[in-house]
Amino acid sequence: MKIIVLTITQYKEKDGIIFGLGPDGAKSYTARGIFDPKNKNAGIGNPLTIADIELGSDRYKYPIIKNSKALFSPYKVNSDYYYLGSISFLVEVTKKLLQEEEMGMMYKHLEDAIYALKEAKEPWMVLLIYLFNIFKATGYEFQANKCVFCGSRSDIVSFSFADGGFVCKNCLTEDMDRPFNNEQMLLLREAYFAKNYKVMSQYCTKDNAKKVLEKCNEFIKDAFGLDIDSITFLGK
Repeated sequence: MKIIVLTITQYKEKDGIIFGLGPDGAKSYTARGIFDPKNKNAGIGNPLTIADIELGSDRYKYPIIKNSKALFSPYKVNSDYYYLGSISFLVEVTKKLLQEEEMGMMYKHLEDAIYALKEAKEPWMVLLIYLFNIFKATGYEFQANKCVFCGSRSDIVSFSFADGGFVCKNCLTEDMDRPFNNEQMLLLREAYFAKNYKVMSQYCTKDNAKKVLEKCNEFIKDAFGLDIDSITFLGK
């Protein structure tokens, strides 16, 4: 059975509880001896590891992993600050923004994002695409192709999370702010409509991506009542 490891919680001295995401949803598993480097299951003991697991006894609270094999690890030999923060981001938004019954629909998205993240020179586009797909999965869709009020495709000057999308010059009111510049709005649009996780954007600079993520986090606070710590970490 294939899963993506999200978190590993130590239980007793060397045992652990793995919370993993599979095509059918997220479940917890007991991994005996996983914190022993010599244990046969030690290879799946890192977040976002894609693993094949074989289950044994189900007489306990969580099914026991009898055998396992790491199929893919997102970790690199020389992982920098932003790359490690990106791994934390993918785990955190998956766990915090999705109900367990919603997680199954994001399995393929997360798998594709993990592969793309390791291949990409910069992580930013992968993170934005994944986050917008999370929003869609939770019912938050935005009008990112035309003005959310009048439908105009010209003179787009702002994007409003509260109002649900782009706003044109004629519909912009004095009480609406303009959180993004033109490049950041174009980046947002390209990430929102991306068909896969290998899409590139000329507008996806570190500064532009950080700004979009910052404003997404403000929306998350308002809509979900949560704060994504890894966005704050990546914004430094």
